[in-house]
Amino acid sequence: MKIVLRNEICDKLENIVKNLKVSRHCIGCQGLDINNPNPHHHPSIEITQRCQHNCIFCYSRLVKVKEGIYGIDPKNQDTENCTAITISQYGEPLLYSEKVKKAIEFTKSLNLRCDLQTNGVNLNEELIREFKDLGLDIIMVSLSASTPETHEKITGSKTFEKVLENIKLASKYIYTIVRCVYIPGFNREELIELSEILSRESEVKEIMVHHLIVHNENKNVLESIYDIKSVGKVKDLLLLVDEMGKKAPDIKVTIKGCLLVNLRGIDGYLLNSITLDCFSEVPVIKRKYHPFF
Repeated sequence: MKIVLRNEICDKLENIVKNLKVSRHCIGCQGLDINNPNPHHHPSIEITQRCQHNCIFCYSRLVKVKEGIYGIDPKNQDTENCTAITISQYGEPLLYSEKVKKAIEFTKSLNLRCDLQTNGVNLNEELIREFKDLGLDIIMVSLSASTPETHEKITGSKTFEKVLENIKLASKYIYTIVRCVYIPGFNREELIELSEILSRESEVKEIMVHHLIVHNENKNVLESIYDIKSVGKVKDLLLLVDEMGKKAPDIKVTIKGCLLVNLRGIDGYLLNSITLDCFSEVPVIKRKYHPFF
């Protein structure tokens, strides 16, 4: 008797992974090297842990991070193993826009790519123009909903329209990536709708979809809105990204690069079966700290 371990979905998952492209933000990150046992993210300049949003999956308030630069000593400016600096991985940097400007100037003085990560609330055309003139390469805006109601449930803030309009505005001037967190059983259809909106109404270049990471400190609130049994299923994440890509054929819809490179070459049968470990300790910055401002 012949036992068939593969089916149509296996081939589909393999093709999805094969056709996904690495996000521009991930280029140069150590996480793309699958032979690196302890990869570090890009060096980062941290400005604040304050934020107008209180996202139910966010780890920024769950750990203490000092203002400064992680990974590059501003005195000797050794950038031998770096291609980019991220502003910032914790908190909302645009609460202090003058510091963001200084961070961009410093990064570009080192001839490195500069990626700004923001919730999008404080953006405006004047600021975006200034960032462009200073040489900002990528702006990444977080948005994980297509309606004000769901956005408020996720962020605790009534800022959906403002964030969406600022994404549209930023995308006219700077390479813009929208970062989404997929919460199984909660926002799948909204992410599909969001991709369609961005394709129709903006010049966004990328949508990067992150699988949900659960920390003990935010587990209770997350359990109240998502299907915990679905968390971490690679198949669901890939099928979602594929569907979003169909709704936004002119936008690069992808997943984070370190995950993508690990999924490449995996048989479709395994892609259909494996589950990521999505329960994690709160991440800490591995790179060495230096005062900056």
